[in-house]
Amino acid sequence: MEIYIAYALIAVAAVLTCFVCLPMFKIIQLSGYKTRGVIAWWKSTSLDALIRYAGLMLFGFITMIIFIGCFSVYEYVRYCAVALYDIFAVVFIVSAGKSGSNNVKYTGRMIRLMLTAAVVLIGLSALIAWASYVSVYCQTLVAALPIVSPFVAIAANYITTPFEKLNNNKYVKRAKAKLNDRAPIVIGITGSYGKTTAKNMLSCMLKTKYTVLATPGSYNTPMGVCKTINNDLNGEEYFIAELGARYKGDIKELCEIVKPKYGLITAVGDMHLETLGSRENVANVKFELGEAINSDGLLVLNGYNKSCGELGARDTACKKQIVGEDNGIRYENLVIDGGGTKFDLVIDGEAYSVDSKLLGAHIAELICSCAAVALACGVEPDRIAAAANAMNAVEHRLQIVPSKDPSIIVIDDAYNSNPIGAKNALDVLACMNGKKIIITPGFVELGAIEKECNMTLGAQIKEVCDYAFLIGSRAADIKKGAVKAGMPDGVISVFDSRDNAVKALSDICGEKAILFENDLPDNIK
Repeated sequence: MEIYIAYALIAVAAVLTCFVCLPMFKIIQLSGYKTRGVIAWWKSTSLDALIRYAGLMLFGFITMIIFIGCFSVYEYVRYCAVALYDIFAVVFIVSAGKSGSNNVKYTGRMIRLMLTAAVVLIGLSALIAWASYVSVYCQTLVAALPIVSPFVAIAANYITTPFEKLNNNKYVKRAKAKLNDRAPIVIGITGSYGKTTAKNMLSCMLKTKYTVLATPGSYNTPMGVCKTINNDLNGEEYFIAELGARYKGDIKELCEIVKPKYGLITAVGDMHLETLGSRENVANVKFELGEAINSDGLLVLNGYNKSCGELGARDTACKKQIVGEDNGIRYENLVIDGGGTKFDLVIDGEAYSVDSKLLGAHIAELICSCAAVALACGVEPDRIAAAANAMNAVEHRLQIVPSKDPSIIVIDDAYNSNPIGAKNALDVLACMNGKKIIITPGFVELGAIEKECNMTLGAQIKEVCDYAFLIGSRAADIKKGAVKAGMPDGVISVFDSRDNAVKALSDICGEKAILFENDLPDNIK
C-alpha cells in the first residue's frame, strides 16, 4: 500500500514539472515557435535557464538521497522522498512567477503545446513510478525531470507544429476569402523601424477621405493580420497591414495573404541581424514587399534612410517612388523642440506647414513617406498636412508621459530600440530642460556589430546626458563607450533591473528629463 504514496507524489511531480517549464514555453512563444529562437536565447543568457534547471535537479537529487538513506527503515516514510522535490518545484514556480518568467499567453496553440509536453512528462513519470516499485531509491529519478523538461518542451513543439500549420491555414484561407469578398485596397508597411508609427500616420491621412482599417498595435505576424481581417474587416475601403519579419520569407508569406497594391518601406537598418545575418539580408527581406506588388501598384521608399533609398535601383513590376531631399516629396526647415516637430512638407514644389506633436527627426521622414502613399490614393495635400498636425504619439515610441511633478519630463521610447532611433531619441532629450538622464539596456539582436553599436551609444550618451542608468548584460559595453568618450564614471550607474534604476531616480534632485530607451523582450537578458 505504501508504494502508492510514491505513485501519488510522482504524479504531482509530473504536473509541477509542467509548470516548472513555463519559462521555456514563454520563450518558445516569443520566438515565434521556432527552435532557433530558443537556442539564440540560451546563447544570449549563457545557458542561465539550463543552469537553473540543473540546480533544481541537483538539489532535489541530493536531498532525496539523504532522506531515503535516513528513513529507509520506515515503510511509509521512505516513500515520501518525492515530496521534497515537489516542495522545491513549488518554490521554483513561485520564484519564476515573481520575476515574470511565467507570464505565458495562454493561446490555443500554447495550451495544445503544454498538454503535449504534459503527456510526455507524465509518461516519463510513469516509468519512474514503475522503477520505484523495484527500488525505493529510483524515486530520485524524479529530480531529473527539470533538466529534461526544456527538451521535452522543444520536442512537443516539433510534434504539434504540423497540426498548427494545418490549423493556421484554416484562418489564412478565411482571411483571403474575406479580403477577396470585401475587396479593400491593401497597403503593406514594413521596415526595420517606424512601421507602427507610419501605419498610424497613414491611417489618419486616409481617414480624412476614406474608411480605413489598420492592424492594431504591433499585429504584424500572419496570425495577427489574419485575426484582424477575420474579426474586424467590414466594408472599409482601405486595409493597412503592418508586416513584420525576423526571418527570410516572412514578408513574402504575409504578402501572399493580403496581396498589397501599395507598399511602404520605412527603413532598412540593423534590426534582427542575429536572425538575418547581414544588412544585405535585411534589405532583401524588406524588399519582398516590393516584389509582391503588381504592375498597377506603387512602392514608396524612404530615401532619407540610405539603405532604404538604394532599393530604388532594384527591379520591380510596380512603380517606385523615393521621398527625400532631391525628390518631389521632402521636408524643409525642420525644427525639433519639447513641443513636437515642425517643418515644411514640400509636395511638387509647394510647401505645407506641419506642426506635429510627435517627436524626432524621423517623424518628418515618415510623414513624407506616408504622404506619398496618401497622394497616390487620392488624398489632397492640405488634408495630409492637417492629418499630420492632428496625430498623437504612438505608445512607447518617443511618447511624452504625463508626470505629477511639473519639474520632471518623462520620454517613453521603450519599444524595440535601434541605433538610428536611439540617436533620434537622444536628440529629442537634448532639447529638454533640466538634468538629462537615460535609462537603457542598450541594443540587442544586432549580431556581430552589437558590441560596437552599444559602445557608440555610450559615446552618444556622453554628449547629451548628465546621468546614465544602464541595465543588464550590455551595460559594460555602453559604459566603456561613454567613459572612453569622456563621461565621468561617477555619473554612470549599472542596475540589474529597470525597477531598481527607477528607484534610484529619487537620488537626483531638481528639474530633470528622463529618457527610457528600449525595454528588453523577455527572451533576452
